[in-house]
Amino acid sequence: MSGSLLLLFVFLAAFLAPPLSRLLRMPVPVGELVIGLLLGHFLAQGVALPEILGFLADFGFLLLMFLAGLEVDFNLLRQLERRHFVFYALYVVGMFLGAGLLAGLLGVGLAQALILALVSIGLMVATLRDMGILGRAFAKRVLILGVLGEVASLFGLTAMEKAAHYQGLLSLLREVGIIALFFLLLFLAFRLAGLFLWWYPEVGRRLVYEEDPSAMGIRLSLALMFAAAVMSGLVGLESVLGAFLAGMILSYFLQKKHDLEAKLSAMGYGFLIPIFFIRTGMGIDLSGLDGRLLLEVGQALLLMLLIRLLPAPFLLLGGFRLREAFLAALLLAYPFTLMIAGTEIARSAHLLDERAALVLLLAAALSSLLFPWAAKMLLRFLR
Repeated sequence: MSGSLLLLFVFLAAFLAPPLSRLLRMPVPVGELVIGLLLGHFLAQGVALPEILGFLADFGFLLLMFLAGLEVDFNLLRQLERRHFVFYALYVVGMFLGAGLLAGLLGVGLAQALILALVSIGLMVATLRDMGILGRAFAKRVLILGVLGEVASLFGLTAMEKAAHYQGLLSLLREVGIIALFFLLLFLAFRLAGLFLWWYPEVGRRLVYEEDPSAMGIRLSLALMFAAAVMSGLVGLESVLGAFLAGMILSYFLQKKHDLEAKLSAMGYGFLIPIFFIRTGMGIDLSGLDGRLLLEVGQALLLMLLIRLLPAPFLLLGGFRLREAFLAALLLAYPFTLMIAGTEIARSAHLLDERAALVLLLAAALSSLLFPWAAKMLLRFLR
């Protein structure tokens, strides 16, 4: 099969993924990954993938992380009591420490344990909306946990990538200095942008104006996303971290951003992001699939839930009831988008072999099917 014909199948798969996913009762991103697996296994064997496919997938990856940053609701963070915020932060730290502890006790690699502890709020928001509780106080508290966990996860992935390329203390100190300078410049730009929008608020309103024929909000968003991604790469950080931070900054300044977010989501989830998931699925080698590997996937799923249950006492101190803490652990236990991204980052840094990467990718897909269903059943039981 030629690369051009394969590209046609990818675009057709992106179109058919939503109805097929709904038919099979699975989240659309999981369906896209599964379709990519099938395309890679049956049609792409020995076929050189077109360069345009890699470009579109990378573009979709960056836009996915940018939209994740744009989803951060700073109003929720402002409304949270400081005492509760401390306990929520301790819970997130406890997850990653617990992952490291379990890695040592069970002989799991640190990179694999870190990926199992990642947090991503994309599918969780969809689950909360589907459960009809998105506006409740419990859902808002879980979203705050998700935001804190997602920010910590991205910094954790960056630290993991740095550790993989460690070249001595002096080199590390130089890189830390460059990164510190990057964040200082980012903070200064953040403050200047705040002053500018305070003096000229009509600029902010123009950016989110629904009928703007020039689509300045879209242009600014993509410019910020690529600029932050390029700057992150120049200072040795993962480009996805820059895209995520750019989305967070835009979310902070544009409080009424629903129209802009809807336009970006339509472009991202309608075209580019499905290409990323399909391309990721196509890169998974299923030749090592056997009964023992499926057992390892089951163990990974148990670890994902256990990592989130170990620090649950911090949630109880932060105002959660016992049953709410368990439900929160279930809702945080399927970080599909970031888990896929983290596995790709770790594999490219040679921190994971192909078998470990396959275990993590299958665990990401299955957790996105099993844990939302379990959360819905638990909520129905608690009612």
